[in-house]
Amino acid sequence: MSREIKYLKKVKKDYQRNNLTNPFFHKPKKKPNKRFFMLIVITSVIFFIFLVWFFCCSSVWQINNIKVDGLTRISDNDIKNKIWEQTNKRRYGLFKQTNIWLFNKEEVCKTILSSYNLASLEIIKHPARTLLVKVGERPYSFIFQQGNSLFYASVDAFIIREATVSEEDKLRYLILENKNSTDLINVNNKINISDEYLGFILDLANNLSATPDLPVERFIIDQEFNTIQVKFRNGPLVYFNTKNSAKDQIDRLVLVKREKIKDNFSKTNYIDLRYGDRIFIN
Repeated sequence: MSREIKYLKKVKKDYQRNNLTNPFFHKPKKKPNKRFFMLIVITSVIFFIFLVWFFCCSSVWQINNIKVDGLTRISDNDIKNKIWEQTNKRRYGLFKQTNIWLFNKEEVCKTILSSYNLASLEIIKHPARTLLVKVGERPYSFIFQQGNSLFYASVDAFIIREATVSEEDKLRYLILENKNSTDLINVNNKINISDEYLGFILDLANNLSATPDLPVERFIIDQEFNTIQVKFRNGPLVYFNTKNSAKDQIDRLVLVKREKIKDNFSKTNYIDLRYGDRIFIN
């Protein structure tokens, strides 16, 4: 026992492991460094102002080039002028749209499409301060005549006013004449005829082009229901039913011309093919 007591006496107490904090006293809290906080705020504001200036006002992003691809009938200068006019407008009431990031391409697209009947229009912004304008023009499908006015028209019945119909094209494209008393061109520059009706006309024209002995002068829209009239060169006016097969009616016309009319085709006033096998000839 004596040896054990002697050993315990030699061991020193470790007071560092004890929690000697007085629960009745609190350490004072460190006050935040106001100068450091203000420095961060000021720096952030300056950085934000710099970013706004750099991306909205700096000449680094100023538009200096416009490229237009896809035009064949309209002058690209007309498109470019409308875009440059857009750059003079303000965005958000503060910034000029000469800045490529602030340029409102949706607005100028609406302006261009309201002036030109285009199939498609896309404006692409390039970081190299360039606007690439991709234009899709409506291809000519036929010529539409209303009164003394002639217009090119697309396969989806849109009028193309930008170009003047040439004399050569009067022989290249089918001419569809409106002899109704009403104007068939609506405010969107589209002809007020159904897709089915126009589809029949184009199909009829395509089939007639395969019969060179039946040269067409023009197609005529009148007030008669489900009817399209075709005036043949040095020949009669022929009535077709838009609800029946175009090819079958052409076959009957060829047969009548060969078997009955023969050399009197140019002397015939009209042929009515609208009633199937019952064909009326004047």
